[in-house]
Order: sequence, then C-alpha cells, then structure tokens
Amino acid sequence: MTKRVIGVAVSLTAVLAGCGTTSQAAKPQTSGSSTMSSTPASKSSAASSVTVAELNTNKTAQMVQAGQEATFVVTATTASGQPAANQPVTVYIGPMVPLGAGVSQWYSTSAQTASPYVASYSKTTNSMGQATIVLRGQPTKTMEMIGIKVGSLSTFNPSSMKGAGLMDAWWTTSTTNPTAPVGDYVVVQPFARVVAARSSQPLTITVMSPSGPVSGASVSVTPKTPGASSSMGGSSMSSSGGTHLTTNSQGQVSYTAKAGASMTALPVRIVVSQGMGRIAGGLNADLMAQ
Repeated sequence: MTKRVIGVAVSLTAVLAGCGTTSQAAKPQTSGSSTMSSTPASKSSAASSVTVAELNTNKTAQMVQAGQEATFVVTATTASGQPAANQPVTVYIGPMVPLGAGVSQWYSTSAQTASPYVASYSKTTNSMGQATIVLRGQPTKTMEMIGIKVGSLSTFNPSSMKGAGLMDAWWTTSTTNPTAPVGDYVVVQPFARVVAARSSQPLTITVMSPSGPVSGASVSVTPKTPGASSSMGGSSMSSSGGTHLTTNSQGQVSYTAKAGASMTALPVRIVVSQGMGRIAGGLNADLMAQ
C-alpha cells in the first residue's frame, strides 16, 4: 500500500451524534452558490424560524494538488433531520503553514479580505440545506482552516477569533513530504451537532483515497477542554487524554464522545496517520451541549 498520511484535528461544538457508515461525498449543489461578495445574505421569515441542529461535510479535511481549487459541501439539518433551507452562511478562513504555529489571522466572507482565499461560497443554503465553499488554489505547503456559520449554528467565534469546528485543506504535490497523497481526504460525521447536556454521542471518522477506503490508518482522538493555547487553527484548548484507533477495511473508526454541561462545547482533535506520514493540520468536529 502506498504510504499514506492523514491527520485531522476535530473539534466538537455540538456533541457528535450517531452515524453509521459514511457515504461518498454528495455532489456539490450549485443552486445556492455565489461568487465572493460582502453583501449580506437576505433572510426570509421562514428561514429565521429554523434552528440548525447539525452540520455535515462531504470532506472534512482534504489533500489538494497545489494550485487547484478545493471544494467543500456542508449540509445543514434541523433537529428532526429535515434540510435547513434558506439559511444564511458565513465562512471563516485561517491560512497557515502545515504543521506550523497555527493561524495568525482569520478572514470572514462578510468582508473582501477573504477574496484571495475564497473563489465562491453559498450565501444561503439551498433547498437541500447545502452550502458549497470553493477555495482558490494555493502553493504547495500551504494550509487553510475553515470555520462556518449556518443559520443558528456556528463552529467559529468571531469575537475571540477562534474556531471549534474546523475543516482544512492542505495543498501539496506527489513529491512533497511529509504529506499524504494528493486526493486523500477524511470525513467526520457529524461535523457539528447540538445535543443534550452530558449525553454520549458516537463520532464516525472515514479515511478515503481516490481509489477507495484507506484501511490500517492510525487515528488519534483527543477530547479537549478550554485551557492552554493550541496550534490547531488558533484554538485555545488543552488535551485531556486520547484514544488510538485503526481504520477497518471500510477506512472507518468509531469514537463515542460525552458532552459537557449545558451551553458548553466539547472540541475533539483527530489526527490520522500511516507510517511516518500525516495529513491535515487542524480538523475539529464541534459539539454543543444544550
């Protein structure tokens, strides 16, 4: 097997809800997508009455060919599992050096300062509750962390400029080390979810390559608590232990996280690796206790 690396940091603002086998990424929906603009998204009365309870992604972290665009599709649902349609979307971008010191500056799609990084994004979710984010191609050894707010659910705190739920894109080439092969990606389900306080929720992590699941990959899962500084996307978290798992023939592992007290977040960092290699720099799932 070709040497692969995959590391993902997962932060949960919503207690990660149960999910089974992760399916292939949904085809990006273009009906809700628009080019970069600082014009605020309009809200309908129907949209404002919807409460977003869960966010999922087609790729929570991905290895991208240097210079090429990276696409993420986020799907928002309500507590009953219905699509959260027509919800306003804001994206937060944090450029950084892979495996480096972390994000020093965040850029919001509500301002033109994000235009060098974001080619287009959906200002509102479409009828399927989906929002598409397209990042501009970047040089090799470049990484960007991505936080998102969809309606009432946000994985990023703009006042403190820190992300809890963070996707990431890592630009590389076939000859660059120590990254995973171009096209490898990780899906974490759920990416962000609102759950009952102190409830236990399963998290499914799937490691994929262009040719299929990556079996035998090492997955480190570490719950976080607010505290000491961390390089993971500028988040301020300290580790509180960790669990080491190995992906099965479907490229999957499962982990059960326990939410904290009401109105607290439980970020969980996930690092995926194989051999000495590693992919992704700060993927975090987000779990918010009600």
